[in-house]
Amino acid sequence: MLKLKPAATDLAWLDLLPGVRVRVKPISVAMVLIGRDEAGKVFADNRVASEADAEAGNPNVGTHAGIALVRSLAHAGIVEWEGVGDADGNLAPVTPENVDLLLDEWRAYDALDRLYVGPALDRGAEKNA
Repeated sequence: MLKLKPAATDLAWLDLLPGVRVRVKPISVAMVLIGRDEAGKVFADNRVASEADAEAGNPNVGTHAGIALVRSLAHAGIVEWEGVGDADGNLAPVTPENVDLLLDEWRAYDALDRLYVGPALDRGAEKNA
């Protein structure tokens, strides 16, 4: 049975690294669709129709598509942060470029994927149980 309930609207703080946390909005259907489109572009750029086809050619294509999905969801979802500064130690504004720089730190990327993206995708896979 599909259990209908209103979409979450509350912002949440996620601790990514010691002293670094981000405030995110809930992942929406639109955000996932845009993220999937970004992942699809990675496959298209590598001229493969699916992740299965990628295994025969470039086995890293699926990984790069996953990175594109996480980055897209981070761009759309992060609305505020603490503990993220520029080279001079000033608080850096939340911009797509700065989000990318944050995600270039593999521990921050991993934490965001594990705490934000993964649970949202898992909920979809649970078939609303």
